[in-house]
Amino acid sequence: MFKRITILTLLTVLIACQSVMADNNLTGQSEHYYFGEDQITPINLTNPSAQLNGEWNIIEAEGQKVYLPRETWAYLFFDYDNHVMYGNTGSNSINAVFTVDGSNNFKLQEHDFYITNKTDNLYQDAENIILKGLRESRTIALYKKGDIEFMELKRDKNHVSLKLVRHNLDFMNGSWLVESINGKDVSMCQIKLVNDIDLQTVNIVSGSNIINGAIYIDHTEPFGIEYEDLKSTRYQWKYIDTETRLLISLEETLYCRKLNESEVELYTKELDERGYEIDKSLVVLRKP
Repeated sequence: MFKRITILTLLTVLIACQSVMADNNLTGQSEHYYFGEDQITPINLTNPSAQLNGEWNIIEAEGQKVYLPRETWAYLFFDYDNHVMYGNTGSNSINAVFTVDGSNNFKLQEHDFYITNKTDNLYQDAENIILKGLRESRTIALYKKGDIEFMELKRDKNHVSLKLVRHNLDFMNGSWLVESINGKDVSMCQIKLVNDIDLQTVNIVSGSNIINGAIYIDHTEPFGIEYEDLKSTRYQWKYIDTETRLLISLEETLYCRKLNESEVELYTKELDERGYEIDKSLVVLRKP
C-alpha cells in the first residue's frame, strides 16, 4: 500500500527547487532495526488484568484478513477485572461476559452475549466470520514481535479463530525534533513536530513556517499512523528544501515505531528487487 502525494506538497517541492540555500551537506547514515527482523516472543499470562485490558483490533478472522473501509475498524475491548468485553464488528456493537483461567482457557458466556442489529449492515460477511471466530474460541495466547503485542483466540491448538493487535500510539504524543530524513542528519535545522494523538492533529514549526495537518490512525496496521492535509505558510527560509522533504516523507508515512525512550521512527513500505514489500525508514524523531 502506497500513499499519494497531495498537490500542496508538490507545489511545495516546486518552491523548494527555487531555493538557493540547499542542504546538500546534510549527511550521516543511521542504522535501525526493522519489523521484519523482530523475533516472536510468547507472553506468559501472569498478570491478566494488565496484559489483557484495553483495546485490541481484529486483523484476522478464521485465517482471513479483515478488510473494512477507512474510518471503520473491528475491535474488542477487554476488562478482565469485571469479566466484561465490548467491541465492534465494523458495523454492530458487541457486549459480552468472558472468563480466562490460569491455563489460558477462554470462555465466552453465550447467554450474556449481545450484539446490535443494523438492518443496513454493509459488512455482514466480515461480521459473520468475526462472530464465528469469537464464539468458537476456547483458548487465548499473547506474544510480541518487537514492540508489537498480538493476541490469538484459538478454537484448538492449531486453529487461530481471531488474531488481534494492541493499538496504542500514546508514545507518539507531544513535541519532537526532526533528527533525520531518509537517513540524513537534519538536526541542525531545528524543525519541531507536535503530535496530538487524541485530537488527531499535527503542528510543525519549521524556520519561518507553521504547518498544520491531520493525523489518521490506521487501526488495521500495528502502530499505523498517517499524516494528511499538511498546510504550510510556505515562506522561504534557509532549509526550505529540508522542510519539503519532511512534508513528502510525512505524507508517505504508514506506521511508526518506538526505538527507545527518546526516539521514534516513521516508516513506509517499498518493493525490493524480488517484488516483496519491505519496511523503509523515512523520519527519525527525537524528544527535545
